[in-house]
Formats: sequence, C-alpha cells, structure tokens
Amino acid sequence: MTLDELLLEWSYKSERGYPLLDSPSDILVLRKILEQLDLPTNNLLNRMSEMATNLSKSELEKYRDDPSKDRIPILIKKIENDERLELKDGGTFIVDNKEDAINGLMGDIPKFGVELVNKEGKKITTSKLKKTEEFGAGSGAGGGSVDTRIMESAHCYGCAIAYYIKGNKITQDDLIRENFEQVLSHVNVDANIDEIEEFLERKPLWYESTVKSVNKIYELFPNKKYIFHRGSEQVERIYNAWKNSLERRNKELGQYQTMKDDKWNPSDIWLMTNEVLDFDWSGNLEVLNGQISQFYEDNDLIGVSLKMIAKNTEATIKVFNDPGIPSGNVYEYEGFKTTPKSSGLEILYTGGSISCRNFNVTTGWSTEIKGKAAQGGKCGHTGVNDILKINNVTLLPDQQDTVSKFKENNQEYYNQFYYLYDRFIENITTSDFKNKYDASKLSWKTGNYMGLEFLSKLEDNQDKRNEILNDIMRYASSATKFSSQFIKIS
Repeated sequence: MTLDELLLEWSYKSERGYPLLDSPSDILVLRKILEQLDLPTNNLLNRMSEMATNLSKSELEKYRDDPSKDRIPILIKKIENDERLELKDGGTFIVDNKEDAINGLMGDIPKFGVELVNKEGKKITTSKLKKTEEFGAGSGAGGGSVDTRIMESAHCYGCAIAYYIKGNKITQDDLIRENFEQVLSHVNVDANIDEIEEFLERKPLWYESTVKSVNKIYELFPNKKYIFHRGSEQVERIYNAWKNSLERRNKELGQYQTMKDDKWNPSDIWLMTNEVLDFDWSGNLEVLNGQISQFYEDNDLIGVSLKMIAKNTEATIKVFNDPGIPSGNVYEYEGFKTTPKSSGLEILYTGGSISCRNFNVTTGWSTEIKGKAAQGGKCGHTGVNDILKINNVTLLPDQQDTVSKFKENNQEYYNQFYYLYDRFIENITTSDFKNKYDASKLSWKTGNYMGLEFLSKLEDNQDKRNEILNDIMRYASSATKFSSQFIKIS
C-alpha cells in the first residue's frame, strides 16, 4: 500500500470522510489499518502524536488516568500563577477568569475546550493553546518515561566526568562523547551513550540544567570515589529491601498499608562507594532507614532527586528525612473554603492550602499541596486512606464504587451527599439540592462528595486532624514517617 492509498483508506473509514489527528475514533481506525499491514504501529502513532501542535481535548486529557503524566494540573498551576500561555497561532495569553477556568478543567472538558478570558475580555478556548514541551510536545506516547531514564543517566555521566576527568566542576563543553566513553567504568545506568547524545541534542535545555545539578553534587560531596547508579541491580536491591520491610511491618501490625516506591525514597540517581556494594540491607523498616541515614552521614550513599533547573537560576539543595531533625507537626489546620460552583474544595493550613478534587472522574480523586511546604506534591485516595488508617479514623469510600453509586443514583449516597453539602457548602432545601444535583455532571458529584467526606473526617476528629494534615504534607513531599533520607536538587 502506498502512502496515498493509506490516506485514502483512512479517510474512507473515518467518521467525517476525512481523519483528524485529535479524534480518538480516527486514531483507532488508523491503528487497525497499520496493524493489518504489520507496520510498527505504536512507533508511528507516537510520531503522529508529536505532530499535534495544540492542546485539543484529547491531548489535554491524554494522561488523565496517570497522575505522573497528567497535563491538566500543569495547566492549572500556570493559570494560578498568572503565567503566559503560548498560543498555537503565535502570541501569549494570561487567564483572568481563573476560578471558572480551573473548575472547567477539573470536570469533563468540552469538545472544543474550556473557555479562557483575559483582562481585556478576549475569549479563547484551551484548544487554541500551543502544545509546548511541558505538555508533551516531541515526547510522543510513553516518551516522557523514556526521556526521564536517559536524562537521569546523563546526570550520572556528568557526575563521573566531574569526579574522574575534571576533578572539578564541569561546563556544557565537557558533556561530549569522548568524555562519556572515558568514564564508562564509573557509571552503572540503563541508558547508553548514543541515547544520551541524541537526548541532549533534542533537549538542549537539559545541557545547562544537568551542568548545574552535577556541579551542586560535586560541591557538596567532593571527597569520595563514587559509582553513579541509575536503574542498576544495586538500586534494585535497595528498593527490594524496602518492599520486603514494608510487607514485614504490615504482617507484624496486622495492617495493609501501601506506599509507592517514590514516597519512601524518590531518588533518581544514587552515589555509591564500595562500602555499599553487596551490603546486607535489613528487612526491618526502621533499621533499613537507619542504615541509609548512616551511609548518608558517612557520604557513602547519596540518593538524589533531580528537577530541571530553570534558566538564570542556581541549583538549590534540600535534605529530606534527616533523622537529626525533629519531625513533629509543623502545620496547623485553619479551616476550609469552597463554593457552590466548585468541583472540589480547599483545606487551609498555615502557609497554604490542600486542593481536594478529581484529576480523573473515575479513579483520580487526589489531594494536591499548594504553598511552600510541598508545592505540587500529591497524596492520592490510597495514600489518604493509609494515613486515615494509621490515625484510627474511618476510611474514605472506594472511588470506583462511589462512581457506580452516583451513576445509578443510589439513595444512600445521595442522602449522605445532601447532608455533607448542606453542612459544609451552603444551607439548601432538599428540592433546590435535587435540582442542582440533577443538572450537574458526574465529575461535580464525585469530586465534591469525596472531598466533603474527607473534610468531615477532619472536622469530626479535631484531636487528630493536625496529625492527619501533617502526614499528608509529609507524604506529598516523600517525607512520611516511613520514608528514608535523600537530597533534592531543584
């Protein structure tokens, strides 16, 4: 089949007689055609995804089920911070109707996008926004995780160059193939030199960021002979010890607590001396965390969480979960705020707030920190329930079960929703609430209901709410009572 024949076939089978890149049904048709032709389907579709230049409904919602890739929180944060949004056809746009725009993004996004209004009254929709790199331009489906692997490996090579070639800080000119090859024996990573070269050429902003992070690491830990690890067997042994220790703890306490690896330790790369190699890690969580802290104190094991360093800024460092620093309740509950139009609510604390809302209608209810504490950090439904369990507070209802109950207009859930809404949001008659309920989208019902259930836990357990609040803050910043020591460079 020639290219013209392929396009003709695709057009013929499309709903409109012509295909659209942002139409899920048209992409599905193309997928079937490519599979029948035994072509590299995923690779071709990824390339096509890169071609999308605007934040259409499908592009904006693409990773709504995956909080690590979800594009909607990125856009919400930019709107909240009055950042200039690039337009597909050129120019920029600063959103003025913040509350309405954010509420629209939290719910079911309309076909042509959420309406945005600037201070001059100009109206556009989110589909007019440019799909920039931070929204996935050039990465394709799954490209983000691939790029992350390569980017972190590039940092390992950069560190090895600083320690074993320069004996000093590096510059961008030092990130070259000749040097990469020279330090091969000092890195243990899961990306090769070809991938790293291609990545740096494709993502030039990472040249500067990598150099800044590497130099900060060298500045802090200059006197050891490290091997720089990413995705290695040694790293896997550490995380296996963590998983085993959590399982053991759950058995001993009769609990079933889950926690993602990055909430225990979110390090992207690890600096290890020979003292750490083949070390017999403990299966007891408290002992394991103590071992990691002792190695950190001796500068033999340094876990590093990496973030991109923006232009014209310097790299900063923060140490997390240092056992020498008291970890009591730092933040106090200060109430909440919400409106009848909102699809979620804000829990207020000293220095900021916690947004409680749906990031996805069916499975994506989560809390997100706003403020200096753990800006942008999240604690999802499972994490919140783990925290409630630890504090002996009744759990939130299951997310999918809640969605099902509201879809079938379950009377018990409806009555509880009315009670919570009347209690916390606005005093409302049963008939007015019924009218509002019937006219509202599923996302409004489930997002508000889950948030109000969580709020009721805080309001009804005043002696425990500060502890719950601080546990969420610690979870969002990977600094729980069970987390281990690491540094964050940002």
